Amino acid sequence: MIESKLISVDPGKFATKAFTLDKDKVRQNIYFKTRVLELKNNISFDAQGNSFNVILNGEEYIIGEQGEEIDYNVGKDSIYHKLAVFTATTQLLDGYKAVRLVVGCPTSIYRNKNLRRDYKDYIWNNGSVVINVNSKLYTFLIENVLVLPEGSGVVYTRPELFKDKRVAVIDLGGLNMNFTIYDNLIPQPSSMFTLNHGYAEIETKLANELNSIYGTSLTSNDIQNIIRQGGVKIKGNIDPKSTHIIDSVLNNYMFKLNQEIRKNNFNLDVMDVVFVGGTSLLLHNKIKSHIPHAVVMDNAIWANVEGFYKIGAIKYERK
Repeated sequence: MIESKLISVDPGKFATKAFTLDKDKVRQNIYFKTRVLELKNNISFDAQGNSFNVILNGEEYIIGEQGEEIDYNVGKDSIYHKLAVFTATTQLLDGYKAVRLVVGCPTSIYRNKNLRRDYKDYIWNNGSVVINVNSKLYTFLIENVLVLPEGSGVVYTRPELFKDKRVAVIDLGGLNMNFTIYDNLIPQPSSMFTLNHGYAEIETKLANELNSIYGTSLTSNDIQNIIRQGGVKIKGNIDPKSTHIIDSVLNNYMFKLNQEIRKNNFNLDVMDVVFVGGTSLLLHNKIKSHIPHAVVMDNAIWANVEGFYKIGAIKYERK
């Protein structure tokens, strides 16, 4: 019997995170942007930066920071996410020929048995994968795929935050916001919902506002940098107008987040709140301003995928 390796993957819309432990229980992980460039018509590039040249089913791609396209569909049964999961897996195989995968999906997909099964089957790929990454051929078997709801991993990385408590977990990703309430560590299925209310909404609104004022065309990287530095720099100095615009956009985003949760008949004032996902780090100060009692995880980017691994280790051991 072939020995298999447990690998967890969180194939987010903007970034892919994967995690495992080696034979000595030393952590191994990988992070890259879930941006894809399909190479057609004999066009060829060597991947630059944190990117990978990938050949899957005879088609060639670049995935990573040199990619150009982001999948804005709510679901994850797209070539983007299959490429992300398989590419991440190859980088953590460490000589193994078989894997047991744990992957995340939006809560709206997870709570629907048929959609969850379809996503599992799509990633399972009939149990066999042949993929070329950076001119190296990888062939491995997928023994099983465990699909978990996005945001659930933190319950296993920080169980002390959930024991004997009613806690709302808000996962802010690149495209989606996932919401689930946990009662004493147990997820409440009726509370699960997903909204298109992630970082992409902030970026789009900021880009539109700032482009109209400065008469320029700001890229995604520009917007991220502008948020981090607190405004647009003109000749080395932050322009106060841009600071006001950023503040307004982020406040409106948080107001809408609260409003959408209330629409679903949940009141964050009467329960503990935990934020995960990369966007929650970007919004840390605004989250604490609007929801002072909220906990924003320091390891918000990795909390999900590390928790997925722990859940996978428990569930696969039972089988």
